[in-house]
Amino acid sequence: MKHLLTFLIITIIGFTSCEGRKTQSQALSESIAEFKKTVNFETNVYIPETYLEQEIDTLMSNGFRVKIKTYSDMSNAVRFSKIKDTINHQTHYRNFKFDVSVTKDNKLIYNESFDKKKVNKDFNYNANLVAGSDLYNFDTLAVLKSIQVNDDPTYINMVLIDIMHAIPESDKYALHTLFINKNGKSNIVQVEVK
Repeated sequence: MKHLLTFLIITIIGFTSCEGRKTQSQALSESIAEFKKTVNFETNVYIPETYLEQEIDTLMSNGFRVKIKTYSDMSNAVRFSKIKDTINHQTHYRNFKFDVSVTKDNKLIYNESFDKKKVNKDFNYNANLVAGSDLYNFDTLAVLKSIQVNDDPTYINMVLIDIMHAIPESDKYALHTLFINKNGKSNIVQVEVK
């Protein structure tokens, strides 16, 4: 009977010690996993960070005077997100508006303002393009990368302005040239897309 009582006590101790409790390491791992599911951290970076404006005034050798004003559109940006270690890193690339005015012999012959909506229309950036086409997603993701006067001496009676849009965080870009003749008529031509 003594052996039976001892066996019974050992069995009870054995069953109570094997109740399936988690180790401290398991509990910590599960707690961290649960925390990651419920807590979201976000960082927001804006490029450019503050309002930016630049004005260029060029007197060309063929008698045209070109003024280009670019300025950041503080209410229109393209957002890219990357999640790393439960932190959502968001980068907002601001779109730019630009104004182009051209005078010839002190007479204003061209004066246009461009915002994202007008650029999409005039440069054929639209949502109907199929995935993989040259200008796919340029209507929503492309921002102004550069704009400059092209002083090509072969165009005597014209102004050429090179305008490049690019999709941030990628190598995709589109280069267009805005042609403005001496009568103020304009035409936009796609030069290169990558």
